[in-house]
Amino acid sequence: MKSGIVKGKVQGVMFRQTFIRALLKRQLLGGVSNDPREHDRVSFTIQGDEQKISEVLERLISVVPLNSWGASVTHLELLGAAIPIEQHQVTTANVDNFRWTQSVEFYL
Repeated sequence: MKSGIVKGKVQGVMFRQTFIRALLKRQLLGGVSNDPREHDRVSFTIQGDEQKISEVLERLISVVPLNSWGASVTHLELLGAAIPIEQHQVTTANVDNFRWTQSVEFYL
C-alpha cells in the first residue's frame, strides 16, 4: 500500500473521481481526499498490484490533462506511512455514493 500527496489543479476539477475511476479500471483499491487548507493539494492511498500502482503514479505526472475538466498534477510525493483507505473522503468502495457531474471524460 502506498500513500502520497499530489499538487496541481486537483480540486474543483473532478480529480478525486478521475483518480478513483483509474484505480477501479486497474482493479486496485484506494482513496483520495481534498486538503481543506491547501486548494492545490490532495492526499491519496493505493493498494494492490505493484506494477499497476507504478503505472498510475507515472501517469499522474505524465498525462496532461487527466480529464476533460483540466485536472493536472505538477508535484507528486510519496509518504513514509500509509493513510488508511477508509480515512479518505472518496474511496473505491464509496465512489458511486456521490452525485458526480456526468459530463467528465477520464484520461488517467
